[in-house]
Parts: sequence; C-alpha cells; structure tokens
Amino acid sequence: MLLTSSLSIAQIKGEYVYSAGIDAGTRTLTFNGLSFSDKYTGHMNDAFGEGSFKMANNSLYLNYFKLKDKDSSVYKIDTRKDPLNLTRIYVQVFDEKIPLIAASVAIRDQDFNLLFYVRTAGNGTADLTIRKLERAHYLTVDFIGFNRVTIPLSQLAGKANNIFVGLKPQKTMIEPPRTDVYRIIKFEEKTLTLLDINRREYIFKKVK
Repeated sequence: MLLTSSLSIAQIKGEYVYSAGIDAGTRTLTFNGLSFSDKYTGHMNDAFGEGSFKMANNSLYLNYFKLKDKDSSVYKIDTRKDPLNLTRIYVQVFDEKIPLIAASVAIRDQDFNLLFYVRTAGNGTADLTIRKLERAHYLTVDFIGFNRVTIPLSQLAGKANNIFVGLKPQKTMIEPPRTDVYRIIKFEEKTLTLLDINRREYIFKKVK
C-alpha cells in the first residue's frame, strides 16, 4: 500500500532496517506502541537511541530521550562569579591521564547544531568567552572514538569556569536528546521510505 492520509501509528510496528551498502553499516528502527529505538551498527563504532514518536501531516517525528551511559566520559567544574557577568570557559581534556590534543570544544544551539568550536592545544587546553547566550544552549567536548561530554550552558552562564574533562573510549555512542523529523514518502507492507531535512532518502526494509 502507498502512503495515505489515514496512515496511523498502529500500522507502523516492528523492525525496519536501512543499509547504504556493504561497507556502510546498518541502521535499525524498531517501533512498538508509541515508543521506538534506533540502533546503528558500523565497522568502527555503534550508536543507540530510544524515545517516543508520533506521525502527523505525513511526517514522522522521532523524539530521542536523554539516556544514561555507564561508560560515558566524566567532567568536573570549578566556578566563580565573573566580574563582568561574561561566560568564560577554560577546558582541559584528558585521555585517561594524558592531555588530549585537537579535541573539539564546541558551542551548540538547542537542537545541537554547531555554532562554533575550538580545538585543544598541545597541553589539552582550550578557552573561550561567550558574551551573549541567545542561541547558545550547550557546550560539548568530544574527540573521534570517545564518548562526548555535554554540559548545559545554563550551568556556566555569567561565571568563570574551569572544566576538567576525562574522555573515555567510545563503545556505543548514545544519541543525544533531540527531535528528528522525516517526511514519509512511501509506506508499503515491507518498505518504509523516509526523507530527512537535508533531502536524503532512506529506504527501510521490514524484517520483523
């Protein structure tokens, strides 16, 4: 059956698998009631997320919950009031006990879109000053192959912050909380075709 305006949540149930090719890994969306899980299995790393979903106006909304990760990276913040009420951030990043060079220290908006970033220097440090927090909502610290640290900027606003980050090797990346929206192009008995906001098409095959 092709997509119709009567498509309901009750009709989308079970496991749907997408693969972009032999070397690209696979992504599995599993729907059960009002909940979903999203699992990516690749050659270098894996990713996992879960949450709730809804369907409206021929679109699929995936609302990712904030999940706990027992293998997540850790951080410590020492703060003091900034005399000019600016948000000053000094970060030192370690891999185990070794300073990590070229780690990304980024400022992101409420949807985790990148606003700007800096890289850590040879001693694993980076610093930045934020004058206005209008669009800035999160500070993230990450490096390829390690679990990301995410800190709400509301915790740091108007303060001078010394942040010490210990990044741990990434086994399975936990998807950050957010809402992704896909256009439902086609829904048949064994196929679900979605289009993301960048107009990339995903053809999922139902396996269960």
